[in-house]
Amino acid sequence: MNPIVNPIVLKSNRPSEECIGTVRLTPEAEKVVRRLRAKTMLPIRQIVSEIIIQAENLIDIEGPDDNGEEG
Repeated sequence: MNPIVNPIVLKSNRPSEECIGTVRLTPEAEKVVRRLRAKTMLPIRQIVSEIIIQAENLIDIEGPDDNGEEG
């Protein structure tokens, strides 16, 4: 049996002009990445990149006019 996977929800408030390259993680996210690095010995850059690429289809985007309901 496959467990039910809830989508990752990103709330979009306004456009942002941020550059790509360096990203500052929250303390909680940094702990997760460090745990994954300790378990896999992969470079942090590879871990974070793979998570982003593989998670793209699990993400729902809600804009400022959305109330979280579809249809």
